[in-house]
Amino acid sequence: MKHLLVIVILFSLSACSIWEKNEKQAQNAESTASVKEMSDIEKIPVKIDQKVISHINWEVSPVFQSGNYKMRGVPNKVGFIDAPFIANKDSKYMWHFWGDSIPEGELTIVAVKKGSNDIAPALTLGGKTVWTTGVPGGPNNGADAHIPSNMRLGESGKWALLVYLGKTYWDYVVIDVN
Repeated sequence: MKHLLVIVILFSLSACSIWEKNEKQAQNAESTASVKEMSDIEKIPVKIDQKVISHINWEVSPVFQSGNYKMRGVPNKVGFIDAPFIANKDSKYMWHFWGDSIPEGELTIVAVKKGSNDIAPALTLGGKTVWTTGVPGGPNNGADAHIPSNMRLGESGKWALLVYLGKTYWDYVVIDVN
């Protein structure tokens, strides 16, 4: 009987040890996954020239007509259908591009808040902020290329949206976020 009791106790201890080891591995996997997600967000897919940030004209970009829509941005270069920005709220924006040699590649938007050199992703996909979205498609609304997107900025104030196509810096649009 003593031998049976010793065996049961040893079995219980080893089972607890295995369970604790599995639990620790699961916790490590979860923390590694969240670190990986955070490091992916921190990886900016484009090279940001600090001269671009230091030379931003902080006047809100003009509104101009293209096709049947009012666009905000740089006429004959880049803009999106004008819609208000509200802090912490995802909204849809249709980006438009003009020119004979629009760079190929995915759209990346890097947001810079006035008074800060901090940068942040402005695009959202499935509710998560991302640096990059898809590749612009063909002509639309009088522009040579376009792409729909969702964007969100976390604070009110003036923001510059630095626009990249592929690895190429294209221009910026300054907006007010309410």
